[in-house]
Amino acid sequence: GLGGCGLHANELGPLLADRYGLHVVALDPPGHGASPALPPDAYRPSSLAELTATLLDELGLGRIVFVGFSWGARVGCSFAGRNPERTTALVLIDGGYVEPGDLGADLATCVAEARQEIEEDSFDTWEDYLAFQRESLGRWSPALDEAHRAMMRDANGRVVPILKPESLGAIKHGGRLEPATETYPAIAASGNPVLLLTAPEPDVPEIAERAVDRFRTALPAARVQAMPDAIHDLVSHDPAWVAELVAAVQPPP
Repeated sequence: GLGGCGLHANELGPLLADRYGLHVVALDPPGHGASPALPPDAYRPSSLAELTATLLDELGLGRIVFVGFSWGARVGCSFAGRNPERTTALVLIDGGYVEPGDLGADLATCVAEARQEIEEDSFDTWEDYLAFQRESLGRWSPALDEAHRAMMRDANGRVVPILKPESLGAIKHGGRLEPATETYPAIAASGNPVLLLTAPEPDVPEIAERAVDRFRTALPAARVQAMPDAIHDLVSHDPAWVAELVAAVQPPP
């Protein structure tokens, strides 16, 4: 997900491996965690899909279940649409179905928006940051503590996101240039299983409902599963539930 890193899967991953026998690869996207940032054009979903395919080649992996959370789901749509022969199934965790707001925003505008967002997501102390995350998630564990610490860094006496505004702005811009909806025809044509997990937004339910309806129309064979009373970060909210659904979406060998 946006701003996160591979450690976001440090509860989900062991469940998938130990309980369901799956091989799990969880990575730091460019500019996140320990991965270096890339030029702006490299953050288009199609470019990140190509980067994913290159990584799979280097790891000696063929077909995969692509599990993407939030922004990662957009990348997953692009990967599955462009690489159907390498996609066993596609799992979208509360992402890949709601479109960006202003499709006309240029890169500079997106970077300016990102600077404001990163300022709002910065904290005076680590204690303040971790207290905010504990309250937001409604649960806490050593694994969550480790994952959320890996998203942030110390800078000028504050705790700020590792993801820099230039990279965040490029991600926003790339998503506006390449909406996830453009990938739906290719995903549908592939016939590969698709699972969308959603956490209904209580403030704007009609927007989410329209987005889900559009998704169902474009991908009628996809399974859509809502988790009421959940939060956007379903991976942290209920990793066992997510793991069970991810394991079930795979076709038989």
